[in-house]
Amino acid sequence: MTGGISLRGAPAGRWTLDHKGRRLEAETARAGWNRVVRLFVDGAPAGEAATDWLKASLPYGEMSVEVVFDALGLVDGQASRCELVPPAPAEDAPKRVSLEKGPGTGNGTGAGKPERVAFEPAEGTRAARREALARAHPVLYASRHVVAAAGRVVFPLLGLGVLVRVLLKWVPRPDVPFPDVDVPSIPWPDVPWPDLPDLPEVSAPPWLAVVLATAKFWAPILIAVVVAAREARRRRRASAAPPPAAGPGPEPDRRGVSDRQAPPERRGTAGG
Repeated sequence: MTGGISLRGAPAGRWTLDHKGRRLEAETARAGWNRVVRLFVDGAPAGEAATDWLKASLPYGEMSVEVVFDALGLVDGQASRCELVPPAPAEDAPKRVSLEKGPGTGNGTGAGKPERVAFEPAEGTRAARREALARAHPVLYASRHVVAAAGRVVFPLLGLGVLVRVLLKWVPRPDVPFPDVDVPSIPWPDVPWPDLPDLPEVSAPPWLAVVLATAKFWAPILIAVVVAAREARRRRRASAAPPPAAGPGPEPDRRGVSDRQAPPERRGTAGG
């Protein structure tokens, strides 16, 4: 296992999850231009998938294992996130009602929005270091959304956008001589439109004009603050939640693995 970038794309350990009495493991690697994901259930192979982009999914019973890669994962094959995704609820399923929390919140997670279960990243990987930072400082980790939004606002204010546009003008571009085409003039008909009455002038209050004029500066930061607060609250709730009760999990899909099993035993024929 390694925490750096491996140009070979070899597996850097397995993501693990103990779910309902079963041990789930996901292994990722790079194979040429693709990323390969292998799923193991209780140590036995249970499926494999390949993707040429940033996301792969493997079936696990009625659920699925979703693996997401970042930009560096395109090079070394390391995943940035691995989650067990529950099936979507049926449209005709009855909604649970709680007298304290209202409709759709009888189970604490909200009907129609099942919770995903995150895998534990392999020790020493980038995802493990990122998860350790998120657990140690959840508010600081979630504030990255605010920093990114503030950067997008401050960047044009500092004149860096103008500097980039000036630098782009210095980039040589090919000069393609296009032929001059004489387009004939079309005699459009003159339609006498009726005179419409003037609409009354409606002016917004000054404070509303100021708010709308500055919305492009404060709106991204406000949205980022809301996203960061929700992420920090979700991480605190996940760290305080009790572990799931053990129980029998779904049987792993071992199609393609059972072909290597021993052939059935032949019965002997009666001899003299």
